[in-house]
Amino acid sequence: MRKIVTSLVLIALMVLGGLVASPVMAENALTKEACSGADEMQKAALGCDNSQQAPAVIQYLLNAVISVVGIAAVIMIVVAGQRYIVSNGDPGKMQQARNMIIYSLIGVIIAVLAFAVVNFVLGGIFSSQDW
Repeated sequence: MRKIVTSLVLIALMVLGGLVASPVMAENALTKEACSGADEMQKAALGCDNSQQAPAVIQYLLNAVISVVGIAAVIMIVVAGQRYIVSNGDPGKMQQARNMIIYSLIGVIIAVLAFAVVNFVLGGIFSSQDW
């Protein structure tokens, strides 16, 4: 059973690892030339201003970490449900499975709240400052 859970967690981490790799904005000679002669409005339209990238990367990475926690909690709920089903009426095993479900649900709730708080705080901080 642990091998299955470990495999699922590793697969989830590999999938999220592919999502965490943020695209890099390539800067070529044409982009440099277009950005050098443009005014502020044109630079914004062309994407010359890279000052907003740092907050976006921070927010993206924190959201990815919180997503991993949420996925792990959901996997634990599934494992606990399976343990509850195969407990065959043993009160000790049923209680362990119930506790596991409760703690996993608490983990999901914390992950969702952390996601909301991170987005709210970073949105407030980075929108009010001139990065």
